[in-house]
Amino acid sequence: MVYMNIHPFFVHFPIALLVAYSVIEISGSVWPASRRVAWVSPVKTFLLFAGVLAALGALATGGIAEELVEGVNARAYILEMHSPFAAVTTLLYIILAASYTIRIFDAKGWSNRIVGSNSFLIGILNLKRRLANIILDTWALPVLTLIALIGMVITGALGAAVVYSPDIDPIVSFVYHLFWVQ
Repeated sequence: MVYMNIHPFFVHFPIALLVAYSVIEISGSVWPASRRVAWVSPVKTFLLFAGVLAALGALATGGIAEELVEGVNARAYILEMHSPFAAVTTLLYIILAASYTIRIFDAKGWSNRIVGSNSFLIGILNLKRRLANIILDTWALPVLTLIALIGMVITGALGAAVVYSPDIDPIVSFVYHLFWVQ
């Protein structure tokens, strides 16, 4: 079966959306006054949720693109690092999005309506609330966001090394040589 590589169409959306989210989130930790601006919270939440959805599309199409890299060559070796970085980076952003989702459901009162009076579900909900509070109300938020952003840069650089070459620009070359000593 012949596949068309549609991965490049999907991959640029999560990069743009999640990098913009990360910059807003990290800048809010550096300059707390920026968090009080009315548009910041809904915009960063939209960027995160849309970016995660786009990242899932990029992961799905990445599997198709990976099949197009035939044989054992330098590109296949780079893909062995690119794919797990893409998956872990997406997982980090999913964890952040899940934390925001729990917070949104609690603010709207939907969480209590969903679990009802089931004590087991209430216990799970309370655990999720505690985890979301740890992520969103402590140093964990900017740290996770920064780690995810670094993962995005590494994933993108490795992707560029697959498509163009490891020496396409200084950042791609630096990331490539972090993993391959020559």
